[in-house]
Amino acid sequence: MNFIKKYLPTAAAGALAGFVNGLLGAGGGIIVTYYLSFRLSETQKEQNAAFANAVATMMPISVLSFALYLSNGYFEADASLFSLLPSALIGGAIGAFLLGKLHFKWVKLIFSALVIISGVLMIFR
Repeated sequence: MNFIKKYLPTAAAGALAGFVNGLLGAGGGIIVTYYLSFRLSETQKEQNAAFANAVATMMPISVLSFALYLSNGYFEADASLFSLLPSALIGGAIGAFLLGKLHFKWVKLIFSALVIISGVLMIFR
């Protein structure tokens, strides 16, 4: 019974994150980040680990989703992919570096603002 109590919430969060990411192409990382942040909330290092583990969790899910999108004919490699990818890689490296430098309260505030702004823009656009 302890095994189910311990791992069922994690399995449910993972399944929901995968479903949302597969359906929408984004958003699964938000679910994983929230789940891990609530689960690992003791220290700054654990909070940073929650963000890093969310990225590590979403990478294979995103690769799988991309492969399925590609096989279903949803992917179109246009110029935006090739112009976004290099700058996204640079931005990802800068963000990962700053994660270890910023106090978690700032990271949490930035993350929360991004979620709120994204939601508002999705509703009104």
